[in-house]
Amino acid sequence: HDMGGNLERLLKSAGQKVNHAKPILEINPHHPMVQRLKYEEERFVDWSHILFDQALLAEGGQLEDPAGFVKRLNELLLSTTLNGK
Repeated sequence: HDMGGNLERLLKSAGQKVNHAKPILEINPHHPMVQRLKYEEERFVDWSHILFDQALLAEGGQLEDPAGFVKRLNELLLSTTLNGK
């Protein structure tokens, strides 16, 4: 059983040696956001990045490219608002 990201960071900050486990991304194929990817050929990569970054943030992680996350998110929000989707 792997420890959570928050516990790992806490132990590291306390100077403890931590065996880093490779994270696992679990995807619910029935979630509406994942289902939407089938219809988003042009924006598939952007949506995929957004979902991955959200999972990373939810686990307490840090984004490698926060500005890119904000840019992709804003563009996707604008496109869904302007297209009435």
